[in-house]
Amino acid sequence: MKYIKTALSHPTFFNRYVDRVGSGEICELLKKSLEDLEADLAILAEIDFNQTYAEGKWTIGILIRHCIDAEIIFTFRSLSIARGEKKPIISFDENDYARESESTYDKKALIDEFLIARKASAMLFNSFKEEWINTKVGKTDLGDHISLLSLGHIIIGHWLHHKKVLIEKYGINF
Repeated sequence: MKYIKTALSHPTFFNRYVDRVGSGEICELLKKSLEDLEADLAILAEIDFNQTYAEGKWTIGILIRHCIDAEIIFTFRSLSIARGEKKPIISFDENDYARESESTYDKKALIDEFLIARKASAMLFNSFKEEWINTKVGKTDLGDHISLLSLGHIIIGHWLHHKKVLIEKYGINF
């Protein structure tokens, strides 16, 4: 599948995720990201998921739950755009979602769920026609455009953003 950089279209908020992803064909990037995520989660399997770096900050378990929630949302947005949804893509507040999630977690279940979510994301993008990835665009509830190609990058880059937080704030060595 040919990668067309001009097919990247998204609100500037998402640059912090998209900019973390290298260039290349999005299906290959997602496949590689699954392998990398599996290695990262194997390291986290040895870490206390109740750990936080400061009062009032998310535990590692909540951060991982957030990454799963966001992955599923971004994948659903991708499916919606690919299927020609005409209604705007709605925003979500990650802090509201975190508040409504569990406060204690089964570490193995979270790790398995995250890997399954990433595998589902990769499989979904593999099912898309090349022309869709390079041309299909949706609209957000704030009036911005967001492309399928950008969503693929956001899916990968969102974890990379939080991995950096885990390194810099939580002291995790990947």
